[in-house]
Amino acid sequence: MKPVDTLINKISKYLPLWTKDQYPDAENISFNNLRNPAQGYSNETWLIDLSWTKAGVPEVLPLVLRMQQNQASAYRDYDLSIQYRCMQFLQGSKISVPKVFGYEASSQLFGTPFYLMERVDGLVPNENPLYHVEGWLHGLSLDERSKLWFEGLHCCAKLTQVNWSEGELDFLKRPEFGQTALAQIVGYFGDHMIWAESLNRPYPHLHRAYDWLLAHQPQGEPEVLCWGDAKLGNCVYQDGVLVSALDWEGAHFGSPLMDVAWWITIDRCLSEGYGIPRLEGLPNTEVSLKYWENISGFSAENFYYYEVFSAFKLASIMARIGTIYTQTGKVPAEYEMDINNGAAAILAKLAKQHHF
Repeated sequence: MKPVDTLINKISKYLPLWTKDQYPDAENISFNNLRNPAQGYSNETWLIDLSWTKAGVPEVLPLVLRMQQNQASAYRDYDLSIQYRCMQFLQGSKISVPKVFGYEASSQLFGTPFYLMERVDGLVPNENPLYHVEGWLHGLSLDERSKLWFEGLHCCAKLTQVNWSEGELDFLKRPEFGQTALAQIVGYFGDHMIWAESLNRPYPHLHRAYDWLLAHQPQGEPEVLCWGDAKLGNCVYQDGVLVSALDWEGAHFGSPLMDVAWWITIDRCLSEGYGIPRLEGLPNTEVSLKYWENISGFSAENFYYYEVFSAFKLASIMARIGTIYTQTGKVPAEYEMDINNGAAAILAKLAKQHHF
């Protein structure tokens, strides 16, 4: 039996029972139309439709089933619950995220933890192929593309203003890497770098960047909740409006500049990093930062530091992903994807600029 057939059988047998435990007042529960749009680096994503009757009214709800992968991952300590708990926390806030439907921490049903959330209709900028090269963004006017970009920056800015109570998001803290939020996230990706090396080979370009980051950390900055993967490819748009922010697996505490720097730098890595012209109509860094400052109320003075951190972070992640792709035969070994990627290329340019 094919793996997908096995999963369908398990869903048909067990997921209605699990759902009944979560929603005791529901009746006639069934799941249908399972399909797999894409495989993530850290979790599997499936689309599925829930049919049930609540308060005597039959409904069909479009949902997303996300399951933690048991195979090689981009992260050593991947925890599926983080993105679920962050979206749960943000329900009803100024940040538009999918409605969460239930989380299962055990592996009893499907052999791995999973959660369900609503499926939000809309368009998401594509990264395979890169949106700079082709895709639905190319059918928009320059003003329409600019609006999408600013919608994402607006989300990054508003997230800096989200409040939380003491202890409410402690699961995001990593005190083993330092006392401040910045020390913790920099230390975490320093550890990630060493782990990625242990599974392949040394990465001196990452070590040079890491040493620079340790030596140049800004002091006394405010600490806010950070999305961790703020990018066009994680935004769902309807008629030019951002209606849902996706993928909170990398959420953490940090400087207000963390997300806007990642937003700008990852776009640069996906264009300039691969020698591809940037899609016309997307605002430049100066315009983007001024817009973000006006909305967030914070200064972008230390952007240079978080630009380097973003390139280092992505280059470390790509070192691991490149290793996985090579070892699984997705790319030829001679490509050396772990060191030849857009993030590594931008990090090299920043190394020349900042002398590391």
